[in-house]
Amino acid sequence: MAYVRSKLYMLLVVTMFTGSAFLVGCGGGVDEEQMEALNNLKAEVESLRSQVKAKEDEKASLQKQIADQEAKNKKCTEDLASTKNCVDAMNRGDK
Repeated sequence: MAYVRSKLYMLLVVTMFTGSAFLVGCGGGVDEEQMEALNNLKAEVESLRSQVKAKEDEKASLQKQIADQEAKNKKCTEDLASTKNCVDAMNRGDK
């Protein structure tokens, strides 16, 4: 009985695989309208990718400008503090 049951199970599995392959293979292919839609989507994806790349480049440029400006601000703050110290020293008479 177990032999018949295992053979029946094997036959069922083979039938399922064969049936699924048959169903998948009978799609009829892609028509021109679907192919055109796919090509349009591919072109749109490529366009969006190039826009993302341009925005990333712009972001990197802006971040560099911000870093440069922050460095200038830090130097100005240090120069201002140094100048204040010199002026205070001159006012006290500590040359």
